[in-house]
Amino acid sequence: MAARRATQRELRYPRGLTTVDDLRSLLRKYEEILRLRRAAAAATPSAPEQDPRRAMVALAAEFPGALREADDLAMADLEARVAALESVLRGDEATVPWMTAVSRFHTLTRGALCAKRWLGGRKTIDEDAERAFEVSSATLCYPSDAREWAGDLAAVAKPPRGRVTDLVFERIAGELDLDIDAVRALVLAPRARVD
Repeated sequence: MAARRATQRELRYPRGLTTVDDLRSLLRKYEEILRLRRAAAAATPSAPEQDPRRAMVALAAEFPGALREADDLAMADLEARVAALESVLRGDEATVPWMTAVSRFHTLTRGALCAKRWLGGRKTIDEDAERAFEVSSATLCYPSDAREWAGDLAAVAKPPRGRVTDLVFERIAGELDLDIDAVRALVLAPRARVD
């Protein structure tokens, strides 16, 4: 009997934050991290074509924080995340909180970084700046992610402790009704790599 495919509606975790596309994107990210880790292990000075650095830069641009995961997660942990995401996408399991938190972290961080670049160092945001951002957000590298911050540019301009990640963690905590430490624990992989 063929495995039932989960629908987008069934895959949503609190407040509809995780879609099938989000989960497929996470799966692709973890598969790429595994591929890059294997390539890095196989790279030698005599085989520079196997050097994964360019691909890592691209991965980090699309998934802010992914390089930390690549550095900190053991191969077994990466493989377990791939298996968990595949299981959810097959409809065998429900999403779990880390999936939503990590997906939202990437989306919100990409958007905040796009917005911050658009701001160009501006620290004071008025209604005109907000309107101009909404109009020009379509031209940014990740337009839908950047629009997540429309109406909240002042926070991006002056994030807590000067760190965009702190702002992102605050937003996710509110969305998931968790405290910031719980969100950090879900998003930031434990530094336990041993392989």
